[in-house]
Amino acid sequence: MDFTGASGAIPRNDIKRMQEHAQRYYEEIRKRSSDVKSIENNTEFSKDDLEKIKQHIFINKYDLGYEAPKSFDPDYDMAVSWQRLIDGKDIREMDIIMLKHELMEYDLMVEKGLSYEEAHAITDKEYCYSKYINELNRREGIL
Repeated sequence: MDFTGASGAIPRNDIKRMQEHAQRYYEEIRKRSSDVKSIENNTEFSKDDLEKIKQHIFINKYDLGYEAPKSFDPDYDMAVSWQRLIDGKDIREMDIIMLKHELMEYDLMVEKGLSYEEAHAITDKEYCYSKYINELNRREGIL
């Protein structure tokens, strides 16, 4: 696994700034139309799979245990990974794992009808994006 470098420009212990950045970035991505094409050019993923991934991460609403279906909460590390994939610079193993994780999770939830908890648990066994995040946190002394 490649754990080199921080995941983004905001210090990992500045949770408030990380959350604010992720919120703004997710809102921006929801409006973009060129990001999928850029990521397609920078990876081996198909446009169709990338569209599924984008919908899954940023747009789709699911039963996540709240009163009404909702989209996933914005995540700073995923926002930074998505941006690296768009830029085609410094793409890391963790970024590709994120795409694989989200595609598999999408397929299990949308096409197989599993709950988020079930799909995430199964997917994490094969493509564990959080392992990379945990390593970044450990390296910066954040537990």
